[in-house]
Amino acid sequence: QDLSLGKCQNTIIGVPGRVKGLSGGERKRLAFASEALTDPPLLICDEPTSGLDSFMAASVVLVLKKLSQRGKTVILTIHQPSSELFELFDKILLMAEGRVAFLGTPNEAVDFFS
Repeated sequence: QDLSLGKCQNTIIGVPGRVKGLSGGERKRLAFASEALTDPPLLICDEPTSGLDSFMAASVVLVLKKLSQRGKTVILTIHQPSSELFELFDKILLMAEGRVAFLGTPNEAVDFFS
């Protein structure tokens, strides 16, 4: 429900270019939901919001936030998060040229780079 997959619950997954089915965004959210349903203690997500519109990207990050609030460890990579998404993170690690440029909270990052 949190990932808006209800409307496609009776849709076949499909094969891109061969059999019509889920859209690319629905396919990505389904893969993410399938992993989250296994209830792992640690989630490492590489670009979970890429290719999603801003509403769906926020939905994915909110699900990750809920998982972290339930005691799960969540690590993700994300490029160019919106300010709305940026504020949802508990801690951030910013890198530049392969090196750590900052480690702390989003609020601390704003102060640090001001």
